[in-house]
Amino acid sequence: MASCPFDEDIVFGEEDKEKVRRPLGRLFEGRPPETTEKLAKHIMEIGPRMLIVVGDFSAKELRNVGIRADLYVVDGMVERHASGNFVEADALRIATENPAGTVSRKAVVALKQAISSGKRAVVYVKGEEDLLTLPAILLAPLNSIVVYGQPGVGAVSVEVTEEKKREVCGILVSVRAKRKGRTE
Repeated sequence: MASCPFDEDIVFGEEDKEKVRRPLGRLFEGRPPETTEKLAKHIMEIGPRMLIVVGDFSAKELRNVGIRADLYVVDGMVERHASGNFVEADALRIATENPAGTVSRKAVVALKQAISSGKRAVVYVKGEEDLLTLPAILLAPLNSIVVYGQPGVGAVSVEVTEEKKREVCGILVSVRAKRKGRTE
């Protein structure tokens, strides 16, 4: 979406982070393996054009039940604890940086590269991957699914529609405008 602000890093304040802590899609509450199995069934029923999984825990849990994503976005951490390296043998590997509380331009470029590659890919993030859910939704083809973890609650499945892209773009525009001291 050309109108979304990817020309510079977008830094989220605490108030902004609170807004995106609410699920952006369908919440699958509970703990694995039950939640993971429900989420896997949901993904298989929809048959998304592309499946993007953000977060090490969600990536490993879905892979454990036989769901392989087209794109994984991982940082080697689960709830601020080292989770080990996530390895997907036949995947394109892209390394990037994304500071905590930020959607960095560099990370957005890495996501674009991975999505447009047409190959299974893993974007390894030095820093924090959580907020990269937002550009993943914007950059994913329509009828894709973006999955991410909701710490302590479960997992979220976002069906990528034009409406969802507009919602996410609105969040990014608002955060950027606030950081620049104006409203857009």
